[in-house]
Amino acid sequence: MSIDGIGRPPRPPNGAEPVGGPAAAGGAEPFEIKRSAETQALAPTGLLAELERGALSLDQYLDARVEDALAPLAQRLAPEQVEFMRSSLRAELASDPVLVELVRRVTGAVPATTEP
Repeated sequence: MSIDGIGRPPRPPNGAEPVGGPAAAGGAEPFEIKRSAETQALAPTGLLAELERGALSLDQYLDARVEDALAPLAQRLAPEQVEFMRSSLRAELASDPVLVELVRRVTGAVPATTEP
């Protein structure tokens, strides 16, 4: 004899049964997860998607990101200054521990160190 319910099938609270009897519960729809707009926005696009597909190497990806960062300055600074900033930023991406960790998190790879 079972006092605490061990050995019996589970019962809904208050002894109620599903509509249509016990067999009605088996016709439930399968569980499905749908992507929301937020999670779709997090999916990689553009350069990062190309890097993941293998269309770009890590160095090509970083060079393109540096060019994107310097694009607003290209018309305002002398070419020598832009080139200095480009080489400095690229060297920082390869040597600064914080930036190296950010690159690793985004791309899954660590940039090669480049000595000037």
